[in-house]
Amino acid sequence: MARPPRPRRSALASLRRRAFLQGLAASGGLGALIAPLLRSRPARAAPPRPAGTWPGAEGQAVSPLEIDLPQLQYAGNWQPRPHVMRELGLELRLRTRLEPTREPSIVSAEAPELFDTPFLYVAGQGAMPDLGAAAEAKLRRFVDLGGLIVFDDADGGRDYRFRDDVAALVSRIVPNAKLEPVPAEHVLYRSFYLIDAPAGRTRSSEFNTGVIEEGRLKVLYLPNDLGGALARDEGGQFIHGCSPGGAVQREWARRLGVNILLYATCTDYKSDRAHVETLLRRRRWRSE
Repeated sequence: MARPPRPRRSALASLRRRAFLQGLAASGGLGALIAPLLRSRPARAAPPRPAGTWPGAEGQAVSPLEIDLPQLQYAGNWQPRPHVMRELGLELRLRTRLEPTREPSIVSAEAPELFDTPFLYVAGQGAMPDLGAAAEAKLRRFVDLGGLIVFDDADGGRDYRFRDDVAALVSRIVPNAKLEPVPAEHVLYRSFYLIDAPAGRTRSSEFNTGVIEEGRLKVLYLPNDLGGALARDEGGQFIHGCSPGGAVQREWARRLGVNILLYATCTDYKSDRAHVETLLRRRRWRSE
């Protein structure tokens, strides 16, 4: 059953990774940021407010958090669903109080910008080429510092070459780990929306897989082509149909995408809502 829409978009306020937690604390703390974000309100009923601010937990003006949604560029078919991070950013602005950049970054595995945000999107279709030892070392450091890598398989269950190459890559960047089903009770599925099953352009698999260590999701593999459910043409029309669930399945794909970004941004939640003191105390992203 569809749930009520979440709050509308807010204005910009840039924060880089080196000031990620410090910026949250300075803007009123995670309590001020997350509590209004999770409060249910009518989609079009937000009151007027000064430009660049939104009401905090106790009525004070709080600057929203701008986040980047970088995508990894590599030698293979790295962009099978062009501009999908832009589309997901739009959904995040419409549904939450976070403010993604209008044009998400494109980064290479060896670029310093890889460490500017604790989220990395990696799409692919067909075989994924070897990234090389230097790039893999950077990705290993990225997840060790608290980052989440999301692999999105545009094949949607028809061709397992991307899945198999991702599994091999993950085994190298997270030693002694392998992709395993993300449990249905994992906080990923309740970080913003309550989600019962993963969805994308297809429903070829009833579970996503990933690597969970010390309670933290380090790697997430999406087998159902999330990007395909979100991709639009230049006229704003959806490019791909969602099967077998049509428009309802597409909406659940949007919600999964929002959950992923909220989890990557804040990491530690209690099962049904953000526990802001725990978030502040346990956030693992560091600026080394």
